[in-house]
Amino acid sequence: MDASTADDTNRYKVGKRFFVYAPPLKGVRPSKRKPPNPPYKGAPSWKCSVYYYWWEYLRRHDGYRQCCANGGVGEYATLYADFGNVHAHDDFWQWWSKEAHSELFCEPTARQIRVLDENSVFEPTVSKDTLTLELPLEVRSAYLIARIRTVLKQYEARAKAAKRISRARYPVAAKPVLASLHQHLVVWDAHQANPKLKLYEIYDLVHKVAGLYVSERVYGETVAELKKLDLPYRDVLRTIRQRKSNLVRRHLRIAEQYIENVAKGNFPYRMNR
Repeated sequence: MDASTADDTNRYKVGKRFFVYAPPLKGVRPSKRKPPNPPYKGAPSWKCSVYYYWWEYLRRHDGYRQCCANGGVGEYATLYADFGNVHAHDDFWQWWSKEAHSELFCEPTARQIRVLDENSVFEPTVSKDTLTLELPLEVRSAYLIARIRTVLKQYEARAKAAKRISRARYPVAAKPVLASLHQHLVVWDAHQANPKLKLYEIYDLVHKVAGLYVSERVYGETVAELKKLDLPYRDVLRTIRQRKSNLVRRHLRIAEQYIENVAKGNFPYRMNR
């Protein structure tokens, strides 16, 4: 999570909803934070959010699909209680706004400064995200404010660390790259729809819409150029197909891990393998 991009003005307003990463919106994004890079050129604004892809990847999980078909009964019943039937509609917005599903990802209301007096129930604890100060009221306010600033400066590193922690019910597991999430999903869907195609054929089918690229030159030569010169080209063709297959295989492996872990409430999460 990159807290430096957060709109702190909104984050700490009482009752104001705050998402660590940009939520899906229609129209102009009412925030001072830098908008995320779109998953692909011309993508609608409501797809420019990791939460949209959370929904999409959950829809690819076979076990969760079966749980939805069973009305929330089964292995994923606990997750279903929160996320509901993601297959009820193909319209993401209906799911996002229905039954407060957006609330699954927003941060809890910011804690406010409170006064502890003799009637307060107070047990001193050591907490990484709380700093307890004792303020002598007989001291001038200007001096107190100066001292508070000095103390906060001393704890600046701890404050930055606390800001990087998401307290949402379902925090984003890793900094998302929307373009990559889009690519993995397009390749996965193409492979599911065309299981008999070879992996390099999957690449040829979706590389434009997914934004995939491998070099089609081997030792400076392309298949088309070799054919034109009536020279052997099969070794070059084999190498290019292997490149395409390796890239598609990588996208499928990552997509599989994302789909597996999203049903555990973790997204986007994968092992480095």
